[in-house]
Amino acid sequence: MLSPSLGALLKRVSRSFYLSVKVLPSAVQDQVALGYLLARAADTVADTPLLPKEQRAAILAELRAAVAGKDPGQLLARLRELLSAAPGSASATARAERELLLVVGECLGLLRQLSAADQRLVERVLDQLAHGMTVDLQRFPAAEAAIPPERVVALSTLAELDEYTYFAAGCVGEFWTDLMAQHIAGMERLAAPELRQRGVALGKALQLVNVLRDAAADLRAGRCYWPTEMLQAHGLTPVALATLAASGAPPPAPDEARALRRVTAELSTLILRAAESAWPYVQAIAVGSVRLRLACAWPLLLALETLTALHQAGSPILAPGRPVKVTRGQVYALIARSTYAALRDLRGGGRLDRLFEGTLAAAQHPPEPAGR
Repeated sequence: MLSPSLGALLKRVSRSFYLSVKVLPSAVQDQVALGYLLARAADTVADTPLLPKEQRAAILAELRAAVAGKDPGQLLARLRELLSAAPGSASATARAERELLLVVGECLGLLRQLSAADQRLVERVLDQLAHGMTVDLQRFPAAEAAIPPERVVALSTLAELDEYTYFAAGCVGEFWTDLMAQHIAGMERLAAPELRQRGVALGKALQLVNVLRDAAADLRAGRCYWPTEMLQAHGLTPVALATLAASGAPPPAPDEARALRRVTAELSTLILRAAESAWPYVQAIAVGSVRLRLACAWPLLLALETLTALHQAGSPILAPGRPVKVTRGQVYALIARSTYAALRDLRGGGRLDRLFEGTLAAAQHPPEPAGR
């Protein structure tokens, strides 16, 4: 259903998730790809400097309404006008985001070609995602430049963090579950309440890795997703965290460094628990459904490898100028190992389970050395 140009754009804006989309069974591939493009367009509206910050909430509301069925003419005209006035960018990401906003109309047209049931699923998940983005726009300053540390805004509680991760990614687990249950024979079991919640946990685990990895950049933009109650338990504050993450900030004092490592370990524990809760979702997929098992396993395995890399680099606040990411070589090595394991599992043996267990063990936060 996607045109070649949209397929190429999907690859440019989706990074490693593109691999999961491409390995999905054909019965659900287009729906997931289209849902991702619309979700990424909404995220771009909420966060891009291509659009005036004072208009982003209104444009996001118009996109939300267009996905729900409203005539998108006014929205598309506004996007064309604003993007034509926006300065160009040398950044490949910014160019891809501009292109994505310019093809929103094409994506909305394809949405109307889906079955009524699939349209409802895409509309519901986009409404949930856009709700979360709207809350973020209302809660946090819309930064065009670095926000002074004293103006940082933080989540207050772990409950707020849990709500944030649900609307940022957990709801996608529900969308994924319902879509697979509708279109793939034998996958109806995924819609059972317990497994449905494990699908939510998978999405939350992925978003929690982002919360940890992107902390320094978020803080410089005035956003602190590390809850105040968690920071205070370790003698830290959002302002102190933002001060440490500021460009050119001096190294933290020894007690601050210890506190940062402890908070990082606590967030890591949340990720590991969510990952452990999510893995039975992959196990519930029939061994013979290799493509679907891999599509679900890859994001989780890559998230755990990212967590391992974060631990090796130390707290992301302590090294804000060096964003931590899994290398392309590591991605392809993991894909090769997991594909081999899933294929060997056709003969029995639980190799994919053992690969997960090993990746999970490697992601365990190392104990803090004595005396530090």
